[in-house]
Order: sequence, then structure tokens, then C-alpha cells
Amino acid sequence: MTIRAIALLVSLCSVTGCSLIAPTDPPRSRPTGKPAVISPKPPSAPPAARVGLPQLGLGAASGAAGQTVTVSATLRTGSVALAGTQNDIEFDPGQIAIAAKPNGKPDCAANPALGKEGTAFSFLPAGCQKGGTCSSVRALVLSLSNVDPIPDGAVLYTCRVRIAAGAAPGAHPLSIMRVGFSSPNGQAVHGAGENGRVMVQ
Repeated sequence: MTIRAIALLVSLCSVTGCSLIAPTDPPRSRPTGKPAVISPKPPSAPPAARVGLPQLGLGAASGAAGQTVTVSATLRTGSVALAGTQNDIEFDPGQIAIAAKPNGKPDCAANPALGKEGTAFSFLPAGCQKGGTCSSVRALVLSLSNVDPIPDGAVLYTCRVRIAAGAAPGAHPLSIMRVGFSSPNGQAVHGAGENGRVMVQ
């Protein structure tokens, strides 16, 4: 394993569960007896409007209740070279859910053209397959041998989404959360995500 591959892995995976998001500082205590002064915060630009930042977007699909459809995750690199990504997909399992393979893993597939053989998917919360309802999937796209940049506009992976038999007609979101990126040298890169959806006919 090369030094760059090790740096990439460290950037993408923390000891506590492969999270790309840097932990936030604990809240600082303030002296009691004085009211807190809250300074107005200027509005920030929407994630998609921040020029140059990478963005990971989920696609859209449509189908009838009881059917299974396919949704893709696409990377827009902006002006940054990226070798790995991570994100969570949250959903309402009463309406739609990422389907499961016979082995219990999410029914998602990496794009083989990217050569990111370390790509992996898991249901959350942990242990939800054994008696609970899974409400999200974590996707980790990386390789320990290939740290070449991912092309702009590349499809990272696809997932099959099961529409519940009793799903209500209309749009149901696939919310993309905890998005993170890593450069070929293992540096964490800030970016954004764009939600997907499944339209139930």
C-alpha cells in the first residue's frame, strides 16, 4: 500500500466508523448571569452555487408502488482533483428504501470503470437488519491501489430502490447527508450534496 493510499484511507475513514466529516468542537461554556449576544449571520449561498466546490448528487426515478427502480450518484468535481468520496443516503422506509441483496447488504454497485475496488455500502443504523428498520445507507468510494482522480461527471455508483406496496403517490426524497471528499494526496475536501427523489406514480 502506497503512502498516498494510506493518506486517502485515513482521510476517508475515522476510527469511529469511516466518517469524512471532521468532528466539531465541543460547545464552550460561557459565564452565567449575562445574556448571550447573538450576532446576525449573513446568509450563505446555496451549496450548488458555491463555484469550484465539488458536489455529489443523487438522481431521480419514477415507478409504481411495489416496484423497484434504480438511482445513480454522480460526482461534479468543480475545480478539485478527488480520489475518494463518502456520503449517507437517508430515506423513509415506510415509503421507499434502498433494496437489500440476498446477503443483507445494500443493493448498490460501484461503477467498475473508475477502478475504485474499495467501494463499499452498509445499512444504518448499525444492526438494523437484525430486528429494526434501516433508514439510511452509507456509501464509501475509494481504492487503496488507485488514487487517480475521478473524472468530472462520473457516475460513482447505482442503487436499487424498493417502493413500498403502500407508498403514497408523489415525490419521496432520498436525502444525501454527511458528504465528504478526499484528494489523491489524502487531504479532506469540503463540498456539498444534492438530494435525489423517487416519484411514485
